[in-house]
Amino acid sequence: MYKTGVYFGRFCPPHRGHLYQIIEASTKCEKLVVVISDNAVQTREICADAGLPTITYQLRKQWISQQVQDMEHIVVRVLDETDIPTYPDGWQLWSERMRQVVPEKIDAFFVGDGEYQTTLETYFPDAVMEMFDPARTRFPISATDIRNNILGNWHYILGSARPFFAKKVLIAGTESCGKTTLTKCLAKLYNTSWSEEVGRYYARDYLGDDETIYTDTDFSRIAHLQYEQDYHALRTANKVCFFDTDATYTDYFSELYLGRRNPLVEAYIDHTRYDLMLFLKPDVQWIDDGQRLNGEQKRRMALSKRLMNMYQYHGFSEKMIVIGGDYSQRLAKAIELVDALMEGTDS
Repeated sequence: MYKTGVYFGRFCPPHRGHLYQIIEASTKCEKLVVVISDNAVQTREICADAGLPTITYQLRKQWISQQVQDMEHIVVRVLDETDIPTYPDGWQLWSERMRQVVPEKIDAFFVGDGEYQTTLETYFPDAVMEMFDPARTRFPISATDIRNNILGNWHYILGSARPFFAKKVLIAGTESCGKTTLTKCLAKLYNTSWSEEVGRYYARDYLGDDETIYTDTDFSRIAHLQYEQDYHALRTANKVCFFDTDATYTDYFSELYLGRRNPLVEAYIDHTRYDLMLFLKPDVQWIDDGQRLNGEQKRRMALSKRLMNMYQYHGFSEKMIVIGGDYSQRLAKAIELVDALMEGTDS
């Protein structure tokens, strides 16, 4: 058994093939150091070419660390190669940087690509080169394949990385327009998770069901609780996740109840988090569930316009699709739009 082994790569993104190699290598070492090589410029470029946000080294380290956190002899480190010349010119500097990142004596490198073997033998003559599964027979996938077809290769993506790549659909609208019903129906149809509206039950759970005593602190707490619930829903998402409202809606109620918007709530508003937003018109029957106000139709329409203006102000316009009609029509249109968002994959 080797004392210290190294497995390195870009891991952009890490996938099950990487994890298989990490676990296999870890069975042969007292300590395995997983080294994430990152060139910030190249990372931005390859992600942009695939139409993805930048997959930073912090994210990659977080994802891999989560997968191996109960395997104490595996550690994850980062090698910054942003200032290193493009290969093959940068191997000398890269090898020096590798020794800084892994000051322990390196007994073995574990590689899945034969092109590295000769070079590593030149710069690390005392280390053994172990090659396994270069043909990728067990997991026939590459990070490039995944970047080019995220949802089509979903089963290869590490569970810890999936929240980043899942499609995110926001369902918005004023009271009694069918948000909760549509959100749940879509989540069930697409066999995935959803996040419910936290603010709907906040007064019941924290204010003794008295909506006359809301404070700025309450609305900031609602925004935070919603954010946390959204995150937990994403962790179990199957390609797509549905969200029943966001912090914009919380700020809308802050304005209704307190007559002002809340800067702490607005800090949670981020249109870039979502791939699609479905804004529901208030043209279905008003249902009084004991918590809702503003049931008069003229008032409903005015408030809907007010809420839509808030979303537009916060940059949601490009992702916003307005849906009206009865419940059946809304569901059909929503499915059509979500299918288009996920085109080319099996939901």
